Amino acid sequence: MKISDTHIYYCYLQFSNQGQFSQQKFTIYDSYLTIQIGKIDELKVEYCSQDVVFEWKLEDPNQCEVIVFTENYSYTFLGSKKTIQNLKQYLDGKVFYGNFISQYQEIQKLKKNKQGEIIKYYSKYQNIEVIAKIFNFTKNLERHSKKLIFNELRICQYLSQYNQESILKLREFYLEKDKIILIFDYCEGGTLYSYMAQNNFCPSFIDIRKIMKKLLLAIKFLHKHNIMHRDIKMDNIMLLENNNPNSIQVIDFGFSTFIDDLPYLIERCGTPGYIAPELYSENPYDELIDIYSLAQIFFTLLTGRKFAYESHSFKTFAQLHKKQQSIIRESTKNEIIVDLFQNMTNSPEKRYNSIQCLNHQYFEKTSKIKQQLTCLKFPLLKTPFQLIKLKEQQSQKDHQDRFINQK
Repeated sequence: MKISDTHIYYCYLQFSNQGQFSQQKFTIYDSYLTIQIGKIDELKVEYCSQDVVFEWKLEDPNQCEVIVFTENYSYTFLGSKKTIQNLKQYLDGKVFYGNFISQYQEIQKLKKNKQGEIIKYYSKYQNIEVIAKIFNFTKNLERHSKKLIFNELRICQYLSQYNQESILKLREFYLEKDKIILIFDYCEGGTLYSYMAQNNFCPSFIDIRKIMKKLLLAIKFLHKHNIMHRDIKMDNIMLLENNNPNSIQVIDFGFSTFIDDLPYLIERCGTPGYIAPELYSENPYDELIDIYSLAQIFFTLLTGRKFAYESHSFKTFAQLHKKQQSIIRESTKNEIIVDLFQNMTNSPEKRYNSIQCLNHQYFEKTSKIKQQLTCLKFPLLKTPFQLIKLKEQQSQKDHQDRFINQK
């Protein structure tokens, strides 16, 4: 992880103490914040620490407040609206905030499970829609579950200091009595599944190449910063804008890890259908598992279906890849695409990394590849896409029949 004391921003606020006011300094560094309290004392706040929580009062058009809560004390600081807003902007995605409900208004519950909920909210002060990923964080929560929550927060917080266009950025995070809440931009375009459905499960070659390039750049960025995603799949790729492949985003770092965190070596995680073969052995693995998972997304984009299989032996994986290559070859009529897929699904020691993939002929502008792929039907394959498509077609037919009958 990046650890430094590079100075980023500072400002002075009025400190309120028993009716007395004094000017105190906030200084923001790369990995921590210092707050001057009195003439001598200084409070150091490590990012992602639960020990300190900030509450913002932004209603007054002239003078606003930030209240800093520690385990034993609370400190109130006042400043102009512009100064307080600037300070908040620099602290967004670095420290815990409190009083979530004062900042957001619920719009719609999207998903619920044992770990928590995903809810769409409206930001009262920013006038935008956001997604809140809410974790239940009770005292009885298992230690392993707490570790996973903080691991995701730690990685999202680390990534938030950068601006990689295809990685969904953490905006803020909140600490409530029994909840931890992560705030992200709302992805209007839905998942990559939604995009496929909108494009009749057969997007154009240009869009597929555009999506793959952006996803590879995102993975290259993660790997450069020593992070494995470990759960690359269609559900974890979303679009910020409706039907706009330029707005593609990698989301959900719940299974992610820093590569130098030793415990990951014994963890086996991911989603069946996307998991690299080496994850089914007891041997260590590396970041190239993300490339394999991305290859399975490539296969789906090219053919309109997910290749389901049951056995996980290395022999079965070899047969699977040959079958997939055959389907891609028949569907695209292009050996350049087949070659890239083959190198993305090779054995770990031969598999391409993100840089090698991006340097492949497939991404050259002069590459002679058909502009529109031919999506063929393979009735022996299990696929969730074809079922969705058939249901949509049947629904449309039923609607037309009802309309004719009404006439």
